[in-house]
Amino acid sequence: AVVSTQSTGAPGGTIEGGVRTEICLAKQEKSDVKSFTNILIQFIRRYKWLQKTLGEEIRKIMMVMRVCLNEEERELLGSATAYLLIEGIIPPTLLSALTQDHLVKDDVSASFATSLFRTWLEERDMASLTSTLKKASLDPSLQDIYPAHKRSLDQIESYFKEKGMNELVNHVKAQRANANRKNFISRIKRFTNEDDYNTTEMGEYIRDAISQERVTSPYALQVLFSAIANSGDWASQENISDDFYKELKQYVPLFQTIIDTPKMQLELLNKIQEFCYDNINFLKTFQKIIFLLYNGNIIEEDSIIGWYYTHHSQKGQREFLAQMDKMVHWLENAEEEESDDDDDDEDEDDE
Repeated sequence: AVVSTQSTGAPGGTIEGGVRTEICLAKQEKSDVKSFTNILIQFIRRYKWLQKTLGEEIRKIMMVMRVCLNEEERELLGSATAYLLIEGIIPPTLLSALTQDHLVKDDVSASFATSLFRTWLEERDMASLTSTLKKASLDPSLQDIYPAHKRSLDQIESYFKEKGMNELVNHVKAQRANANRKNFISRIKRFTNEDDYNTTEMGEYIRDAISQERVTSPYALQVLFSAIANSGDWASQENISDDFYKELKQYVPLFQTIIDTPKMQLELLNKIQEFCYDNINFLKTFQKIIFLLYNGNIIEEDSIIGWYYTHHSQKGQREFLAQMDKMVHWLENAEEEESDDDDDDEDEDDE
């Protein structure tokens, strides 16, 4: 403790008349923290029996740093802690102290953590930092170390933008996207599992989620189809019963409100293909599903033919293309007949 903070610490402050030294972390310049910490690392590696004690002492200092250290000293301690964690000298679990209310207050935890993160990312990458946070049982979103009124992901993202820490900005964005996906899945599952579901309300929710960029359109289609397919007893049956197709048909109006371009039709075709490939009991249902959606005006013949020849997924392509052979042949012949009828009409008009 003396080497880190210049004096002997205690809960609530420092001990008056305690041991003091000028050879301490608190007296170092920011640029000297690494070399200073390396001396400590070499010392601990020589005297391994002190390693556990060092971790315990740093945790104690963290617990009282709100009153014992000023902001600059807390940043020095955060930087030194990063070097010690990287070298495995102290355990990640001591970072759980940052969630203590008295440290979260007044951004004490945030300033310490920011210094730690900055130093870490100068030495290592974001993936290793995320792994360390998990070992410390800290929420990957980092919300636990910010005061309640500054805890939204938007606020945390803005905070790291101001600090110029782009890797953490991207990390927070990824956390937000992950949270949005989880919330979306949960809501769609609730809709599809309700006996008296409201497709209008469900459609509005999905459109809002897409327009507000909480989820992408392809992801929304994937989650919706998966939720429908897994919402009944048929999901555990070896042979899918007709009840599934009856249930899927009820959602045709909902698909109509979401799918408004040929590209989205292809997305749906591939999401269904991949679902049927990943869920073996649905393997033989692909053609029947697509025919149902075609009859419901969800997927047009051009999209089906385009999927068949060039735009299909590689997953189980031989099986699914074989299933679609007859349907595609029928669609192509229907198009040719329509074209012939149009030519005949033109000839009659000329006469």
